[in-house]
Amino acid sequence: MKKFNQIILISVIALGVYVGSNSNEDSTLNTTSEVTNTEPNTTDTTTVPTEVSSEEAASNNQISKLNYQIIYSIDKRYDGGTSYYVLIDPVDSNNTAFMDDVKYLINTFVKEYGRKISIEIFDDRNVLEVEYKLYGDLSLGRPLTDAENQQRAIHYIAGYSGELETGLYFNSLWLFPAADSNTPQVGKYASGMEYNPE
Repeated sequence: MKKFNQIILISVIALGVYVGSNSNEDSTLNTTSEVTNTEPNTTDTTTVPTEVSSEEAASNNQISKLNYQIIYSIDKRYDGGTSYYVLIDPVDSNNTAFMDDVKYLINTFVKEYGRKISIEIFDDRNVLEVEYKLYGDLSLGRPLTDAENQQRAIHYIAGYSGELETGLYFNSLWLFPAADSNTPQVGKYASGMEYNPE
């Protein structure tokens, strides 16, 4: 049942992005522009300090480092918000610290770019590229293969939509949005929640 609900939600979001992008094709109505960074060597790598969520690490005041790159930035949300496709270091699914790292990254983006944003977070460049071509610039032109769907389930770490009136929540955070509870390694984390950045 969860898989069915997540598929419907992802389909509705994709439809909203598609309808929003088609409504902007009339140049007299187009108030947004598409900005993409297609040069892999020109992306900025940023390190964000985050507190590790495990009790042992917290007691020792250890800090983890989350490295990320904004690969694409696209102003294509129907409400004028910007979507960011972000690449992070590989996630260790045996440790829940990545969930705090993701939330800290979202908080950082909201402080820097505003609340009306979407953030798609991946830990594999190839999966990010396919997702961008499928939903970002709509250039993929074909359905995903089974192998691509399997990789997507594991490496599409999180999706955040801020101040999106058509979302399940006004501020939605989905962990492993392409996975379901039966997905090996990451299924236990697949979930959606209301998340209001600090």
